[in-house]
Formats: sequence, C-alpha cells, structure tokens
Amino acid sequence: MKQLILTAFAVLLTAGCGGMFAKDEAAADFDKETSANEARVKEDRVRSSLAQLETRLSDYTKTEKKIPAKLELLVPKYLAEIPSLDLPVCGRESSKVEVYSPEILRDGQVDGSRLRGTGHWGYVFTDDRIVIFVDCLKPSLRGVPWYQERGVY
Repeated sequence: MKQLILTAFAVLLTAGCGGMFAKDEAAADFDKETSANEARVKEDRVRSSLAQLETRLSDYTKTEKKIPAKLELLVPKYLAEIPSLDLPVCGRESSKVEVYSPEILRDGQVDGSRLRGTGHWGYVFTDDRIVIFVDCLKPSLRGVPWYQERGVY
C-alpha cells in the first residue's frame, strides 16, 4: 500500500511538472510574440514621426523660403513638439536632434560610417537637400539600418 501511494504521488508530481512546463512554454511564446508586436508598433511610430517631420520640413521651406538651421525652429508653428523617438535597439527614448555637417552625405545619402549612432533624430542639410533620419546604425525589423529607413526628399 505504501508503495502504491508513493507511485501515485510520483505520477501526480510528474504530471504536474509537465503541465507547468507546458504552461511556461506557452507563456514564453506569448511574451515573445508580445515583444515582437511591441517592437513593430514602436518602429511604425518612428516611421510615422519621420514622415511627419518630412512634411513639416517641406511646409517650413515652402512658407519661409529657407531651410531651418535646426529642427527646433519648426516648433510651435509647424510642429507642437519634436516627436519622441522610442527605439530600444537604438537607445533611450528621446526627442533630441543631432545636427550633422553636410560632410556625412555621400552622393546625397547619409554615410553610416560617419555617424555617431546617438539614437537621436539626425538632421543634415545642404543648399538643395534636407535629410532627417534616425541616428542609429542598428537594423530595423526590415533589416535596413535605421539611418537609411526614410528621410530623404
């Protein structure tokens, strides 16, 4: 009888552990999927903010007939505020802007080897080109370095 009780107890423990293990796997899968969804949402917000910055820069240059020396000049007439940049892969959430000299451009595009990778917004302009970008060398979920994602017009 004692052996039967011990065997039954062992079976219950094994079944219980197996059930808990399966639950832990499901919870881990759920956490992974949730993290991936959160990352996609954050990336979409950044792309949306880039598009908004591009539009407001275009509005500024058309109205003011000049290129702003810094993005903060868009506030408050063209933007309520510089949008927040929240990409954990690139650093902490920030709305800071890193202004670069035109030497970081190669054939009109940002040369990643000349970036500081601050995780802030990047801004550079010449007489005929304005580039707003994410100052980050790490890739987006699309596999493209963030500084190449958008921003040239």
